[in-house]
Amino acid sequence: MNEHNPIALEINKIQAHWRKAVSGNDPLRLVRLMILPEEARLYEGFFKLESSPHGQLEEIFVTHLTSFEGEDTFSAAIIKDWLATYDNSATLLQEMEAKNSKLTWDPAPFRQLPAAGPQDKQLLQLLRSFREALPHQPATLVLALLPWQVSDTRSFASWLTRLLKLGIPAGVRITVVDHVGKDYLLINDRPFPGQIISFHVPLQLANAIQRLATAGNPNDPEIAYRKCLFEMGNAAKDKDIKRLHYWGERMLEVTQRSGNKGLFATAHLSYAGMLFNFKRDPQLPLLLEKATRIAKQGIQMGDNACLSLLIQAYGYQGAYAQIRRNYTTAIEWFLQQAALAEQHQYLSQAATSWYQAVELSRRKDSSRYHSLLEQAYKCGIPMTDDELSSSVYSFLTADYYDYAYTHKQVSLVKEIDDRMSRVFGKEWKAEVDKLKKSKVKSLMQPHLSEEEEEEEAEETAGSPTEKR
Repeated sequence: MNEHNPIALEINKIQAHWRKAVSGNDPLRLVRLMILPEEARLYEGFFKLESSPHGQLEEIFVTHLTSFEGEDTFSAAIIKDWLATYDNSATLLQEMEAKNSKLTWDPAPFRQLPAAGPQDKQLLQLLRSFREALPHQPATLVLALLPWQVSDTRSFASWLTRLLKLGIPAGVRITVVDHVGKDYLLINDRPFPGQIISFHVPLQLANAIQRLATAGNPNDPEIAYRKCLFEMGNAAKDKDIKRLHYWGERMLEVTQRSGNKGLFATAHLSYAGMLFNFKRDPQLPLLLEKATRIAKQGIQMGDNACLSLLIQAYGYQGAYAQIRRNYTTAIEWFLQQAALAEQHQYLSQAATSWYQAVELSRRKDSSRYHSLLEQAYKCGIPMTDDELSSSVYSFLTADYYDYAYTHKQVSLVKEIDDRMSRVFGKEWKAEVDKLKKSKVKSLMQPHLSEEEEEEEAEETAGSPTEKR
């Protein structure tokens, strides 16, 4: 790892804190790393590094991203993923053997486990047997859990408590990540004296990212752009509009001199994005108009990067129209964004644009709602199951299912139910509702005025739920 890399230096801080608080602390069984949301990617990098041959800590890390769907199924899911990873590691195992570090673990006892019931004991047995099979004993095994999704944090904490009660084997530690000030995975440590530790490592991630992004030749247009961007971000944070405009104008100057249409359009969008914090600033609509025009010019000149920038510009135009309460105009911009994304097979982006148009019409122009909802549903029919499950198209589909059900469109109801059941299971509506609650706030365009937010909250609170 490059010791002069600012991000690497932040990871070094985590490693140093781990050595001080965890390494050699034999009674420890559960390590809860407290992080800030913006540090999540850095910790992913830390676990990825320590799970590789380049790890710096003395423990052996195994990182799993297994989704947590329930406390009675999580252990079985980890075992399944563990075995799959082991089976795909033939090359690594051969390399270890060539270096006289042969792993003598036998996975056979864990391949024929009962399908029903919790498998917590079996998971602990797997961890014990794997640790004992590691070369160069004594060795400590760390199972780092970074689930892609967690259905219920209370159940996750309950699952961890169950393992502690059963007894996590000596030489094995389970590591999880929690958020500072939230304590989603807080566990009463009184029954487990000395076995649980929680700590937060003070980091300077924002500063490290800025130093990394602006390193190099200051005359390079992209580096100069990033320098201006960080300064604008600091100005926006300080609510200093004069300083923001100073750095914004400098950004436009350096990117225009580059002759790169994509970079010039990006600068306009970045500048406009910062001004969403100052919604009444007259420069905002002008920047959006110029960004749109420059992106179109770039496309005509063969700059492929400008296509995604034009799609983004349409979305920004829609967002600006929305905060100015020009709802019909906003819907049209989102529809234009959806059409362009769909034309170029960016189906997930198209679904997001459709969702914004549909939701805005539902709240502000109900006469268009069902027509737009139907078009949005048709847009996503070519999507793969993976695209469906990871995009907002599932929300649109659930709403269209309700519409079809209410209007007794039997074949359409069956068509939707079959597809959604295949992707999400029989209880797909509950799953989609759960996803929607966790994601919907970040999906709608940001920077609504306070009045708009209050109005939206009132509408949501007062909207009747259709009975089926």
